[in-house]
Amino acid sequence: MNNKVLKTIIIITIILLIMIILAFTCKNMEQKSDTTNTSNNISNNNYIQNIEMDYIEEDKVKFKADCLIMDDINFSLVLDFITDSSVENFEGISLQGLEIMDDKKNQIYIPSEDQNIWTKNIALMADNWEVIEKSGNSLRQVIHLYSNNFPKSNKIYVSFDRIVLYNVNQGNPKTIEYEGDYKLEFDVPKEIAERNTIEYTNDSSEIIKNVKLTNTALAVTVDSDGYISTDDNYTVTDDKGNVYTLINTLRIFDIKNVFKSVADKQVLIFNMTIENQCDNLTLKSPNGQTYILTKTEI
Repeated sequence: MNNKVLKTIIIITIILLIMIILAFTCKNMEQKSDTTNTSNNISNNNYIQNIEMDYIEEDKVKFKADCLIMDDINFSLVLDFITDSSVENFEGISLQGLEIMDDKKNQIYIPSEDQNIWTKNIALMADNWEVIEKSGNSLRQVIHLYSNNFPKSNKIYVSFDRIVLYNVNQGNPKTIEYEGDYKLEFDVPKEIAERNTIEYTNDSSEIIKNVKLTNTALAVTVDSDGYISTDDNYTVTDDKGNVYTLINTLRIFDIKNVFKSVADKQVLIFNMTIENQCDNLTLKSPNGQTYILTKTEI
């Protein structure tokens, strides 16, 4: 099995695990999944938290935030919708005019083609939506966002002005739209707002800009003079000899020159979690160059 296929399998597996855990944990935070060590670590670290709120009722639709995953690297929010129409024959819900902010006026994510707007996003790539479950008039959907610096927010504010039930892949495109001034806000659970993030440093190279280890992943931010893909053979090795592979990359552009072809920095995401923390890590690049990453004293 080649590296490209293996990395694709790893990424799909992680996404599926998060979706499975979200589907079950949002309903019962005490329920633990024993499927893998990864899912156990997520549950034991209070990585997924229920959002305690009532449905917000509007004309023909009601909605609420169901549960939240949030650390410096990953943001996943489950939204629960109940509409006056059956959702069985629709593929999902699209939210138009979406804005996600926090209590400190951090712009978590606003999808926009306006450079003055999207360059202020803390999320470093476009949103990824997944349907968790749908039945009758009820649909639960999760938005995934990725960064290297999501804040320790105390409140999250979500707003949108149109809800679109869509079906585009069954030969007969169909939509149902609900328009309104939709807003919801909720307190971020203490376990997330006061979460622990472990940082590492490298004093011998100016290439390594920032290293963070969280409940979900390891993010290494590096200076970039070319595009780095998940096919590139970057690895991280811990003190015990465990090797962690590259599962995602994010690009950071200079706001003053966002349309140039090469990013100024890139974030390398590895499949290592805070459960595997140790004093020193070794980052190895495809050309064999190694960098020692040392845990910062807390």
